[in-house]
Amino acid sequence: MLMKREVLRRVLNDARSGQVVFVSHCMLNQNVRYQGGATRPGAVAEVVARLQRAGVGIVQMPCPEQRAWGGVDKRYTMPAYGADQTRFRRLRRPASWLFLLYTRLAYRRLAGQVARDIGDYVRSGQSVQAVVGVGGSPSCGVRTTLDLKGVLDTLAGCDPAQLNTDDFNRRVIVAHARPGQGMFVAALRRQLRRRGLDVPFDEHDLIAEITH
Repeated sequence: MLMKREVLRRVLNDARSGQVVFVSHCMLNQNVRYQGGATRPGAVAEVVARLQRAGVGIVQMPCPEQRAWGGVDKRYTMPAYGADQTRFRRLRRPASWLFLLYTRLAYRRLAGQVARDIGDYVRSGQSVQAVVGVGGSPSCGVRTTLDLKGVLDTLAGCDPAQLNTDDFNRRVIVAHARPGQGMFVAALRRQLRRRGLDVPFDEHDLIAEITH
């Protein structure tokens, strides 16, 4: 099989670089970001342009929050907004704990799928140059993440009808940014280590993007 593959590559030589970068979903599609977090109509153009200049393929990872938190609208997070003003406020803390536990389990499964895709490229003889996450994300941060428990506490005290984009990003996102890696990135790194795959990680700065 290996010999046949090499023969086919020699006789069917084409323009591919044999190099790819795995990127967080929202860098190619900001329509999946949390409400208030999209600063572009679609892709982060400068990131795409830089990768195109480098001649690498761009592999869009699934959005872990879309997959785990109830779709594009993240509807499983909706009860957190203004929760302290409802009759369910006493259930908020145990509900938050269960939500975080569920998230870790869901991310572990999804990270296994992405790690298998990375391994597939490597086994095919191609080079995975990097995984690029989103700094300031509780899921995809590489060097900068969010204190998700703090975020949930802040959301609980908010009146949804009184929110605006700038204030929301300042109070909920920027105020809870901290050094560390997001839950999905942490799970993906563990899955890659289990498979003996060594891939560099980098991040796009979400905090700079939303405060620019």
